[in-house]
Amino acid sequence: MTLQNRVTPFGEIVAVPARGTLMGNRGCLHDDERRIVKSSARVAWVTCRLAWEDIRRKIMAPGKYTELFFLDEATALAAGHRPCALCRHDDYRALVDLWAGLHPGEAGVDAIDARLHTERIHVRTGERRLHRADVSDLPDGAFVLQD
Repeated sequence: MTLQNRVTPFGEIVAVPARGTLMGNRGCLHDDERRIVKSSARVAWVTCRLAWEDIRRKIMAPGKYTELFFLDEATALAAGHRPCALCRHDDYRALVDLWAGLHPGEAGVDAIDARLHTERIHVRTGERRLHRADVSDLPDGAFVLQD
């Protein structure tokens, strides 16, 4: 059975058999039958290594966080997830350092998570936010939706 735990660049959680290179979570999103019942349960959305310190988990265990999978880091970042401070510490530190230069006064992981949350979820509607930009201003590897 293919579980609904793969994440698209738009942050949608879908059921496809494709494997990913990163795992992440948004809290417990599933019920006891391993069905997704909500899209987010926390402000901090992280991406983790698939293997770390011999930790083994039952996927979508009742009452535990929902393991989500991403094709690659570009997909995880586009979906609004940041690197885990534990298993991806070097990537996390690089983000924190870059963030401090781009957003003075918003230092620390709580500030990063809060800003990322407002960028991905519309406060009033709870729907995914998309942003308009000139394609020449986007970095290499950015996902775009052409209308």
